[in-house]
Amino acid sequence: MSNNTFINEVMDGLKKEGFLMIPDDFIDQLITTLHANVTIINTMTELAELETKMLGSFLPTGSRQVESLKELSKNIAEIAFNVEDVRNDQR
Repeated sequence: MSNNTFINEVMDGLKKEGFLMIPDDFIDQLITTLHANVTIINTMTELAELETKMLGSFLPTGSRQVESLKELSKNIAEIAFNVEDVRNDQR
């Protein structure tokens, strides 16, 4: 049995026994907060894109900032969807 299989079995057992339950209110608030962060980061991305267009060569790192913000937004959205999956699995 691999370590991952063993860990998954232990986690499933704890979950079945009710030891891994996270309160729904906490999960709902976490999901709301994560989605709000994605919205804010997307707005920041739009502003960075506009700033890069306006200032062009004066901001040599502008496009890197935009890409970094896009990646951050994507990662936070993935976390939010994973948390939603956890909530749905608990129900």
